[in-house]
Amino acid sequence: MDKTLVPKKSKKPVKHRHPAFERSDEFERKKTAMVQTATYLFNRAGFYATSINDISNELGISAAAVYYYFSDKTDLLYHCHLSATEKSLILAQASDESGGRGIEKLERYIRSQFKALISKEGTAWAFADISALDPIQRKDIVARSREVDNFILRFIEQGIADKSIATSNPRIAEFFMIGALNWVPRWYRPDSGLTAEELAEIFLQFAFDGMRPRA
Repeated sequence: MDKTLVPKKSKKPVKHRHPAFERSDEFERKKTAMVQTATYLFNRAGFYATSINDISNELGISAAAVYYYFSDKTDLLYHCHLSATEKSLILAQASDESGGRGIEKLERYIRSQFKALISKEGTAWAFADISALDPIQRKDIVARSREVDNFILRFIEQGIADKSIATSNPRIAEFFMIGALNWVPRWYRPDSGLTAEELAEIFLQFAFDGMRPRA
């Protein structure tokens, strides 16, 4: 057969390796990169629609390398949630320790979350449904999430006490805040042209105009 008549196979574009994998001895850095990338992809496409191959391709490594760090995709999801709750708790604690009225602590927390939420490298919120986790993992993540939720609730309750927040049901207000923040990773796109600060301003305008005391 004339070789000139044989169609050439198209090559897939080669992903550049994530910087964390340029060195062979940085175990924790590689693991962190995998968790961040998985969180980013899970948030945008969903847990079930995202494969280990999708994650490894995004990182520019083999699927086998991912399995070296995590037993399966569910284990990786669990670590995504662990990272998310840990980072969120740190942000909530920092917002509380900085002082101020209840609404100022809540605003500070939301602004810091937006900076983390829209960053591919610093994703701090795992949108993926925890029902995909096994029962023990799910129980652990729920307990950790409640620690963060309780900070938000306390900020709102403090705001009611110091009259910086006007709402008759702090628990429902807390549910609203957490629910709204949870959706950001799903609809936000880096090419939207909006910065974290601009997004936070829009979010705060919608959220706080309904909670500020009326003159």
